[in-house]
Amino acid sequence: MSSNLTPLQVCERLIAPIGALGEIAGMKEKAAYGWRNGSQWREAGDLPPRVNRKLLAYAKRHGIPLTAEHLIWGARRAEIDDIVQQMRAAQVAAQ
Repeated sequence: MSSNLTPLQVCERLIAPIGALGEIAGMKEKAAYGWRNGSQWREAGDLPPRVNRKLLAYAKRHGIPLTAEHLIWGARRAEIDDIVQQMRAAQVAAQ
């Protein structure tokens, strides 16, 4: 298992499961599954630019610390694990 996550994997960890990502991005639910595969224009796990913009806006509205850098380069698994733990701790503290 790699210690690096693709942009798609980062979004799956921070925002929602893959099926919901397509809907959040204003597409059909199954659209996100195609992002796991590369295309002529992007590598496997990369997201289309307009999807990046929609997911960044969604993350901002919901207080999710997703960055443009995450959407370009992905992230180390440990970094995202730390963010997920911080998000969970904040949810518990808010209750």
